Amino acid sequence: MLLEALKLGGRTAAIYLVTIIMVKLMGKREIGQLSPMDFVVGVIIGSVAAAPMVDLELSLLPTLAPIVVLGLLEIAAAKLALKSQKIRLFLKDKPTVLIRNGRILLQNLAHVRMNLDDVKQELRAQGVADINEVAEGTLESDGSFSIIKKPEAQPLTPQNLQAATRQNVEQLIALHAQKAHLELQRFLEKRTGN
Repeated sequence: MLLEALKLGGRTAAIYLVTIIMVKLMGKREIGQLSPMDFVVGVIIGSVAAAPMVDLELSLLPTLAPIVVLGLLEIAAAKLALKSQKIRLFLKDKPTVLIRNGRILLQNLAHVRMNLDDVKQELRAQGVADINEVAEGTLESDGSFSIIKKPEAQPLTPQNLQAATRQNVEQLIALHAQKAHLELQRFLEKRTGN
């Protein structure tokens, strides 16, 4: 019984080390940045790695081979994707514009199988209360959602002031002050429940 436990412990350590080495070689990516291909490779490696950790009848070396092969295939695919746009587009989805000039592109939304609630959630997560502030909202190839606000919806910066002429500086300040006042008013209304 003790010998069996030691064998399983040794196998687990070996599989762990080989898997960690292969994941390191495949490159750094956050979970949210995994492409569908990366996800599939990860699931397969996990499945292959789990079997010999619980079944002593399975030979260890033949189990390590698929992990190494999958890792090497992933590395090769990533290198090919760096060199070829066609391969890159095949392996990863293209970004999809979902919002343009404050309007939701329903056809694109249906294409990526998202609904209006999903888009609203993404906008809230990015601090956008009004869709009309958005110049472009894009579902990126890694599944993240990015937005570019319209110039008038962006915060006032020193660069904005430098670009402005003397005649419209006061207008810009008044516009941003009014916007800040409205945002504060909305915030207070939400807080008080009115």
